[in-house]
Amino acid sequence: MKPSASRPAVRQLGRGLAALLLSAAACHGAYAGADTGRSAAVSTPPAAAAASAAASTSALPGNSLYQLDISLTDASNQRFNLRDMAGTPVLVTMFYGDCNAACPIIIETLKRTVEALGPNASKLRVLMVSLDPFNDSPAGLAQLVKNKQLDPQRFRLAVAKDESQTRMLAGALQIKFRQLGDGVINHTTRVALLDGSGLTKAVSTRLDTTPDAEFVKQINSLLKTVKN
Repeated sequence: MKPSASRPAVRQLGRGLAALLLSAAACHGAYAGADTGRSAAVSTPPAAAAASAAASTSALPGNSLYQLDISLTDASNQRFNLRDMAGTPVLVTMFYGDCNAACPIIIETLKRTVEALGPNASKLRVLMVSLDPFNDSPAGLAQLVKNKQLDPQRFRLAVAKDESQTRMLAGALQIKFRQLGDGVINHTTRVALLDGSGLTKAVSTRLDTTPDAEFVKQINSLLKTVKN
């Protein structure tokens, strides 16, 4: 199986997102399987930059992830909207704090992927949004950032304000999940590479601590087009 999604798969993701945005609702429903195939907080943008990003929302592509009106709170207890990430390439995925299966692998993979980018890594941000808004708090996310030794200038861990917005984002990212009880959430693994306008340029579903070489190549290709 190829380590990262093909261009048709990325186009399919874009079409699915466009349909999701038009309906203003998103949810893939319960999921019992796991996707094992392919493949915190940074400083809140200054007020002027945030205002500029908000003002330019109407100019974003129709299938931009940033068209979703999702309110998030990060590990520094800073509130922001998904569109505030606009302007910078972002790796975005979902996880939950108490996960002892796939999520630690995802975190380690993201750390090593960022390291593999070399100097270009300074142009990239990583956004990880919780699948468990009931139990993941900013304080808990901050502890996770510390425990996993995540670079706060690169990684931003956040939680949506409610389950509805969590499912909206999961649907947009094509991440399927289901609560199994006892705090366990069964979910697929998917990391999307977004450009500055919130368009998906590549995806990886590989669950392995070794960086996905093709995905790293795709990330670097995008980052080379970004000015410092």
